[in-house]
Formats: sequence, C-alpha cells, structure tokens
Amino acid sequence: MCLFKNVYGAFRAALLVFFLLLSFFSFAVKPTNQTLVMVGGELAMCSSANSQHCTSEEAISGKQSRLFKITREAIKTVNQSWPTNNKANKKAVNTLLNTLVDTHSKSMRKTQLLWAWRDTNNELLSVLHVSEFNYVLDMLEIAVVDQQQNRIKERVFPAYNVESSSTDILDFVAASIKVNSQTPKVLVITASSRDPYASADYYESLLNHKGIQAEWLPLTPASAYALVNDKCNELNTLRQTEMHLFNREKVYRDRTDTELAFCQQGINALHKQLNTATAVIFNDGDQALAQQVLFTRSGEAYPWFTKLQSRPVIMGVGSGSILQNGGVSAQGKKSVMVLQGDSLSALRQGGTNYDCIGCEMKEASDVLVYSTKSGLATFDYGTVDSHFSERNRTMRLARLLADTGQKYGFGIDETTALVSIRSADTALMTVIGKNGVVHIESAGKLSSKLSYWPAGAVIDVTDKGFSFAKRSVDNALPSMTIPPLPLQRFGGIFSEAKLRSLLQAMCLTQEQQAVAQQDEFLLNLDATEQTHYYRINKSRSGCGVENLSFKVKTFN
Repeated sequence: MCLFKNVYGAFRAALLVFFLLLSFFSFAVKPTNQTLVMVGGELAMCSSANSQHCTSEEAISGKQSRLFKITREAIKTVNQSWPTNNKANKKAVNTLLNTLVDTHSKSMRKTQLLWAWRDTNNELLSVLHVSEFNYVLDMLEIAVVDQQQNRIKERVFPAYNVESSSTDILDFVAASIKVNSQTPKVLVITASSRDPYASADYYESLLNHKGIQAEWLPLTPASAYALVNDKCNELNTLRQTEMHLFNREKVYRDRTDTELAFCQQGINALHKQLNTATAVIFNDGDQALAQQVLFTRSGEAYPWFTKLQSRPVIMGVGSGSILQNGGVSAQGKKSVMVLQGDSLSALRQGGTNYDCIGCEMKEASDVLVYSTKSGLATFDYGTVDSHFSERNRTMRLARLLADTGQKYGFGIDETTALVSIRSADTALMTVIGKNGVVHIESAGKLSSKLSYWPAGAVIDVTDKGFSFAKRSVDNALPSMTIPPLPLQRFGGIFSEAKLRSLLQAMCLTQEQQAVAQQDEFLLNLDATEQTHYYRINKSRSGCGVENLSFKVKTFN
C-alpha cells in the first residue's frame, strides 16, 4: 500500500506539473522560464533522525542524533578558546565540566547532556550568552561513526512518510526538475543553518530517492569569504570569525575537506558547477545567515549571485523561501526581507531596518526587523514570509508592508508550498501541500485586503493583481450547510493559528463580518463586493477567501 501511494503521488505530481507547464507555455513567447517552489517550513519527512514521521522504523537506518562527550582533553580545549571576555562564565563552565567528567564520561545525546548540566548547575544555563552556550556544545560534540570509523550520515526515506503532503511537495519538485533536464543535477545550500555541515546530510538525501543527483554545495559564510579573499587555507579560523562555529573539522571531517577542496578550485569552478545545476535548494534556518553567502559585509553581491539566481528550478524551505525576496515589483518597489519579530510587537512598535550583513542583531527576538538588502531577488511580486498561520504572522507582514511601502505580501503555511512558474511574458502560481498561502494587499498602516489560497488553488497573475483562476472557481466544491458564527468577539486572535481558523469559519458559513481581539487591538473583518468564498478542497483549511477587508484598531 505504501509503494502504491508513493507511485500514485509521484504520478499526480508529474501530471500537475505537465498541465501547469502546458498552460504556461501556451502563452509564453520565450522558452526561458523559472520555477520557484517556496515551502513554508521544514518538511515533515521520515528520516533516521526523525522516526516520528515514519510509518515504519524497520527499514530506517542512519544517524539518529548528535553525540557529545566530556573528556579531560575537551575541557582543556574549551578553556583555551573561550569566545568572550567573560571570565566568570568561563570559570563556571570549567567547574561544571570537571564535576561531570567523572560521572558522565560516556558519549551522550544533547538532551542527556543538558539534563546532567541542569542537575549540577541549572542557573548557569540562563547566565551564559548564546555564543558561549553554543561554543561549549560545539567543543563537546564528537563525530558519529561506525565500527570502521566512517561517519554515519542522516538518511531520508520519503516512501515511509506519515505526512503525505510533504511527499506531494517533494514529488512536485522532482517532476519539475525532470521536466527541465533529462539528466538533472541539484545543488543543496545549507547556509541558513548555524551548522551547515550538520544539515547537509538531510538535504543531500532529500531528492536522491527520486532518481536525481543531489550534491551539497559547500557555500558557507566561511568559504564565501575565503573564495573572494584567497584565504582557503584559513577556513578553520574563518568558521570561528565568520560563523561563530567551532570544532567542525573533527565532527564533520568529510564535509570540511569537501569545503576546502571546493574553495581551492576557485570562483570559476563554482560558476561551471552552477551552470550544470538544474536546481538549487536553500534550507530552513535563519535567512540572515544565508544572506552571508549572497552578499559581502559591505552589501555587495558575490560574483556567483546571478548564477544562483538564474537556475531553472529553485526550492526554498522556510527561511530559504524568505531568501527569495528582493526583486523589484511592477510598482517599482524593491521588496524587503523580514528577519525576525512577531505580530503583536510589530503592531505596537513597527519595524526596524537592519542592513548589516553578518552582524549580531541587538534587538529582542520579538521585535520586527527587516533588511532592504534582501535576498536572491527571484520572487518580485512582493514580500514572502514563512511558518505563517501556525505562528500567526499576518499582522507582522501587514505592518512590514505598510512601513516599507510594499503593496503585496505572501505568507506560506507550514507543510505547504507556493509555486511560481514564469517566463518573460507569462506567469501563474499554484499552492500544493497541506494548508495554504495568505495573500495581503496593503492599503495603509492598519488596513488591508486579505486572501487565503488553499492547497490545490491556481492563481492568475495579472497587472491588476492576483485572483483565483477560472479553473479553481469552476472546480470549487459545493457550499456546506453550516450554522452562522456566534455573535461574539473572538479572543486571542493573534496567537497560534486562530486567525486562519476564523477565516475558514467565515468562508464555510459565508459570513460577512467578524470581530476579534488580542490585548489592546481590535480586528474587524468585513466582506465587500470584491470578496468571494470558494471551497477548494475538503480539508480543514481548504476554503478559499478572496479580498476580505480587514482593519486593526487600538482601544484602551
């Protein structure tokens, strides 16, 4: 049954790609085109390190977790290279490790190490700066090897996925890549991770099961800097200065050796490598880290920027999707890239521009921060955000658009992908996966139009904006007979996925108005003559909303 589902899913994805491209090329004049697959968050994939996503664990093999070990030698090394000037914290960590070394000398997982740490000195965990904490873990980490001392890699097993929507997205990407090349090659960039070497196994294995050659591209902040400054022999030091990352040459020796060889081959070799790539994948993590392989510290684009930008298929996951921001819209506005923040803080304080590439961010994590340096600039319709409904980022995006003069925003839910297929003359979009995409058309500081595009929706892209395609409207499911919403003010609307739930309730009941609240903010949702509701699919988030007006007011 599992094999049948996998084959059927791949066939369905290939069929969807075929019909989308058929529609696309029927209007296109030039053959040049690009497919962007922007996923709203890390895919729930069955792997050796994520067996909770597997239908069966019998055939699952590979690296299960990182390992750490406290030794006298490791303690000595920790003391020698302490990353800050805080001598008190250094002394406290030294005391802690010397206490644990006799009772916890065997290799252990991160959770086991932290429990031992808490039992011995819980207060120290809250006192350490994040750079100090990460440093200690880096220095205590050891390589996960087999009996022959070969490093064990994490492996992905899509055929055993519990979440079929993740498989659907992966099948679509594979089908898109194969449409563009008979001998496809995929390059994987894991620069969004603090530790890109640890993430490489997972992403390199992601598409290898689909008959596609996937290869990790060791483009990291360290190697990017070394390439343009002729400092490949200093990579070990650059990982510390550019990435605040330590001890990787011992934990991931094969990866750091590959990075060194890659760097020594030079920029021309990188260009040739990119020219042969059908697709590039950018991983989830922190988009500010990934910026460092696109731009120098002064904000200049690296020499390989345009080569990356022009690949026929580009897949972004989570922050890798946000990284596609930066293009200039039809309105002449260059889209910005969100770096951090939540909706409530955005409503209260607005946003802060932060264009320093590779600098430590000083603002608290809830403060809205964005960059006008942006990202790869492959998506120029507006500003993209990820992990959207699940982290209730609608007001964060709405405030960002208003503060920066942007017109359109696109918020992609988790386990969901917004696909953009375009040429110089024609464009269309579709949504695949589990949930949907929020589209915002900004009309001012606290006033906008809101749409929700569920999985399965096809979106027309015109000079006038974005709307459900005729095929989505014509194939919409019949309306359901559901009691109207209660006459009440819905609370906690900017927490969890409550706003998406309210939108779905309004859509299913054909409601014309709703009022919700969060702290001092009042949200009014109103249908107008431009508002339409369509049941695109039968799922809990399958009801499509178009042009629902919303306003936010503040009251005491």
